[in-house]
Amino acid sequence: MLSSVSALKAGRRAFFAGVARGMASDSTAAKGSTRHISPSTYSALEARLNITFSNPAIMEQVCTHRSFEQGRLASNDRMQWVGKRVLNLYVGEFLAAKFPNMTVEMLQDMQHANFGLASLAEVAKHFGMLPAMRWESAVKEAPHVGQTKVLGKSVQALVGAIYQDQGAAAAKKFVAQHLLTRTVDVEAVVQMKNPKLLLAALTRQKGMQMPIARLMKETGRFTSSPVFIVGMFSGVKMIGMGYGSSLKMGEQRAVKDALIKYYAKEVKDFKLASLTGDEEQMSFFEQPLL
Repeated sequence: MLSSVSALKAGRRAFFAGVARGMASDSTAAKGSTRHISPSTYSALEARLNITFSNPAIMEQVCTHRSFEQGRLASNDRMQWVGKRVLNLYVGEFLAAKFPNMTVEMLQDMQHANFGLASLAEVAKHFGMLPAMRWESAVKEAPHVGQTKVLGKSVQALVGAIYQDQGAAAAKKFVAQHLLTRTVDVEAVVQMKNPKLLLAALTRQKGMQMPIARLMKETGRFTSSPVFIVGMFSGVKMIGMGYGSSLKMGEQRAVKDALIKYYAKEVKDFKLASLTGDEEQMSFFEQPLL
């Protein structure tokens, strides 16, 4: 009996020791703060992203957060500061050109939702930056705390490093290829209070006729699960459609559909101001001078 109890206790000790080792291993991976990351890790990251920095140490600095080694090593702080502003310029320019009907507030929400730190952290994981990151959580008992923010800022630092090392054109190209090609969720961002009042004001502003809701189709009116399809019209033009289990719900959805179609309207073929000319090649002389 005593031997069975001793064996059980020994088994429990072995189990919890194994769990502790596993947690320590996960902790190290989550922090990405391996003390000696091979230089090949950074060169492989450059190759994967099709980047060639003038100095191999640049990518290592991009992946070094100021929390690592208590800030004794060169960190990505200044790169991130520059990169954040470069991203804001290029992304803001892109969104403003792509969605000309959106309000400034909507554009701001769109940029935050699709290009904020949480979104950029997912981009960093897609790039494969997590194994190369050097950082330490401020909460030793919870090594994952802060990871999203650190990863998001690392992408900003990467853009800043490209801008500083290779120039604005290279940074613009990188942002266009790796960030602006991602699908953006417009409907999740275009959240409108008082949609009926907004639609009425919008149609007046655009010189359109007052919106009118019309029942387009219905089924099961006298059953427990009716469906009403409502069209929203301005004159003879249908500007939105919605459905619901009541006429009110169908009308509400038709109003929102009309607003989303207006504000989320995309311009497919547009030119960005930052790509429309080359200052060095521009001249106001009518013909070349000898």
